Amino acid sequence: MYLNEIYIKYNLIYGRASYQHSTSGMSLPATIRFICASSYSKTNSLMKKVFSLITLILSVTLVAQEKRFFMPKEMQQAYDKGTRSYDGKPGENYWHNTVDYDIEASIDPETRGITGMSTITYQNNSPDDLSAIVVRLYNDVYKKGNTRLTTIDDRDVNDGITLNMVQVRGDSIDLESRSVTRNGTNLFIRLDEAVKSGESIDLAINWETVIPYTNRRTGVADSTSFFVAYWYPQVAVYDDVFGWDTQNYTFRTEFYNNLANFNVSFTAPKSFTIWATGVLQNPEEVFNDGTLERYNTAFTAIEPLDIIGGDDLNDGFTHKSGTWKFKADEVPDFAFAMSDHYEWNAASQKVDGEDVLISSVYPMGNPQAFAAMTPNQQKTMKHFSEDIPGVPYPYPRFTTFIGLGGGGMEFPMMAYNGGPGLGVTVHEMFHMYFPMYVRVNERRFAWMDEGWADYITSLVTNRFFEDDDSDLFTTFKGSVGGMQGQYEDLPLFASSQFMDGTNYGYSAYPLPAFIYSMLHQHLGDEVFFKAYKEYINRWAKKSPIPYDFFYTFEDVSGEDLSWLWKPWFFEFGAPDLKIGGVKKDKLTIINAGSRPVPVKVEVKYNDGTDYSTTLSGKDVYGKKEFEVMIPEYKKIETISVNASVPDLNDTDNFFPSLQERMADVEVPESILGTYSIANFNIKTMIEKEEGLLKVKVPAAGMNMVLLPNEDTWQSLDGQVVITFDDSGDQTSMSMELKQFGVTAQGTKD
Repeated sequence: MYLNEIYIKYNLIYGRASYQHSTSGMSLPATIRFICASSYSKTNSLMKKVFSLITLILSVTLVAQEKRFFMPKEMQQAYDKGTRSYDGKPGENYWHNTVDYDIEASIDPETRGITGMSTITYQNNSPDDLSAIVVRLYNDVYKKGNTRLTTIDDRDVNDGITLNMVQVRGDSIDLESRSVTRNGTNLFIRLDEAVKSGESIDLAINWETVIPYTNRRTGVADSTSFFVAYWYPQVAVYDDVFGWDTQNYTFRTEFYNNLANFNVSFTAPKSFTIWATGVLQNPEEVFNDGTLERYNTAFTAIEPLDIIGGDDLNDGFTHKSGTWKFKADEVPDFAFAMSDHYEWNAASQKVDGEDVLISSVYPMGNPQAFAAMTPNQQKTMKHFSEDIPGVPYPYPRFTTFIGLGGGGMEFPMMAYNGGPGLGVTVHEMFHMYFPMYVRVNERRFAWMDEGWADYITSLVTNRFFEDDDSDLFTTFKGSVGGMQGQYEDLPLFASSQFMDGTNYGYSAYPLPAFIYSMLHQHLGDEVFFKAYKEYINRWAKKSPIPYDFFYTFEDVSGEDLSWLWKPWFFEFGAPDLKIGGVKKDKLTIINAGSRPVPVKVEVKYNDGTDYSTTLSGKDVYGKKEFEVMIPEYKKIETISVNASVPDLNDTDNFFPSLQERMADVEVPESILGTYSIANFNIKTMIEKEEGLLKVKVPAAGMNMVLLPNEDTWQSLDGQVVITFDDSGDQTSMSMELKQFGVTAQGTKD
């Protein structure tokens, strides 16, 4: 999900198997200690045999005693069982279960009602016999009394999904019996006979639900336009780490689904067009001749063309048939959109020798506003496939449907976006890799999905749309720095299910993106992209856990990266550097924090020239104090350390001090005070504190020093630029948030 807009609004409101590692942090199993001790005095021949045995045991089990950082019991057991491997690859015993869905659904746009019949085959590939099946009923989140972590439209509160019939192995079950429990958004069915390992079970469910007015990830875009997700009974995941995933859907966390195949048939009024996950199977039956011709042409069209344009819609447009059949193989979910007045623009993008149909679907009447969408999607898919991450786009279709209130939301081959902006366009398409192609457990580890989407979006837009290949670790100060060191700044490994409105967005989006940027800066392009591509290829269509990510990057890079993993994922803390002194050409930096960050030193000379140097976080990790040599020290005018990098207290990162720099700056009293930011419904304070001018947004954790720059005031990292206007009766401000590409307008209270 793309939260650049939502996150701002919400938060402006709201050891490894390798001998390259030291074994000092790992404990030898007692049997190995015994063998070593008891055999030391034996013959050389026996010693060779013993140590051959030790080597064999070590290669398999030693790293199972991972002591560099914490590993939960559930995950340790997965490695012990061989479903995971300490080199980051799927283990020899890796497995996941799969599902086949055949769904027939009819949709009534007037009532928003959906009636469906699902035939489900669930394949148990696990080594366990399953005595129960868990079925998700997502729309039960609207049921009276159920937990919801957001407000909803009052009209959506109901009695949940209607289950007219549920069959197991061909026999109807009594939903009121003791073998069935309906709790939260889950339906638990205890089986008379377990599904044995290697066997499958057939279910059939007849159900009814409604498309919600609440337009969050799914819902009513307008009176006759809908984006529909979480709409069908879905078998929950049973995996090698946690067993059944029984977390209830509460609107906060998102995906963790089975690898599945879908055959879906929709019936709707002929005036409606339906776009969906997968490939349309009956275009000749649905489209009239003109639409069909343009549809077929689009598959090889380099330049975008209108399959359904405004002129068509103004002329009483209908299709030949109202029955739409879609097929999608090896995807984790299925979503669809429909409207009777949306335009459809499309083109093709060649990926790995195959033509991928890219579609942009938006309200009629202003096509110019959406003209860049399809070309931007083509360009994005090209660079995703060929450059970053360099893995071919894995699906035959991609459709963006406009209608969400803000931000964006992803489903296999589908995006539901609030507008045509480049950032949201790139972000949602990237989600086809995570969590669709690589099926991470976003319910527990949102950072394994959203953090990558944020970071790769920034990389791709910077490098291929803006021709900027500068390091990105300097762009997160505003979104990360304000939360650093606070009580809510939990170690990132803490499950996303335990986050709330104060820290979920921060922990899922900018914080992991910042960590990935530091990893990138340390490894460099070649190794970083090699490791990332390998991570995707290893875990394509599978479900990695955090350690699979950690160990893959260590395996490919050949480095022990625990200096980054441990403090940032498993421990409380914050980065905090400060200038200890400047003596001739030696800059002394004190490391008062506990989390490593790259160290960027920037020097300005009195002749107008400048100098900068950057150290990896690893270079200074664990050092309480270190020195950086500064050339041409006699000409130094100013020095800054990590002016654009998150730091717990950045006011002591400058020479001369910020107070000295501000001593002769006159701050107009008229700009001080509290401002109401109408477009985000939040308060922003401009205050003088200890001789410095600061901008504070308490709801977003923002507390930043401002320095004058011609007619504006800028944050130390340059990402926040504020312009004041006190010429009228009421002072106003315009605050540009460069990282997010938005501007907030406010007036002084």
